[in-house]
Amino acid sequence: MTDLRGGTPFGPGPAAGDRPAPPCPRVVIFDLGEVLATPPGLYQRLAACLPHRPEDVETAYWAHREAYDRGGSATAFWGRLLADLGICARDGLIAELTRIDTEAWTTIRPDATALLEDLSERGVRVGILSNATREMAAAARETPWAPYVSDWFFSAELRLAKPDAAIYRHVTDRLGLPAADVLFVDDRQVNVDAALGTGWSAHRWITGARTEELLRRLGVL
Repeated sequence: MTDLRGGTPFGPGPAAGDRPAPPCPRVVIFDLGEVLATPPGLYQRLAACLPHRPEDVETAYWAHREAYDRGGSATAFWGRLLADLGICARDGLIAELTRIDTEAWTTIRPDATALLEDLSERGVRVGILSNATREMAAAARETPWAPYVSDWFFSAELRLAKPDAAIYRHVTDRLGLPAADVLFVDDRQVNVDAALGTGWSAHRWITGARTEELLRRLGVL
């Protein structure tokens, strides 16, 4: 999960700060939100449950999101969001907001599913590294695309989050591979830079087509 309002805008040309990937990376790690999943109308759907404008919901959403992604509870997160909007928290409302949110960020695009399937069929080791909640971590592992992923890393479960260097070191240890054998794809330059700083190869996601082109150039696809 990434607050895109502070992110680097997408555009043509090479992504700044990328490190040339290894000749053939042994594992490809993807971010989830805004790389594989780009949920349209999330704030509109959340706002439909509340008497507020989507932009108000979006502001309150990101004001409190980091603690939730680092392992905080849904009750605490939505309670704070609702308090900012002057709305009384109710169990049924929190459950519905959590359902919408979780479903939005774990439903990936058809092209992303096709890419993961293609990598899996070619025997490429695929992982997910995402700043995401416990609910999203559990839901992602039950999705139709889950069989294409062998390694799962979620900030809420690890109590570590990108761009902290510690999360990249933890993932490297868990993978049991040299850092240089890891190729990472993320939509935020700050996360790409942090990965580079721990010895990974890293690529800023711009479009699915650009990422697929990179993987073909490396001989992964």
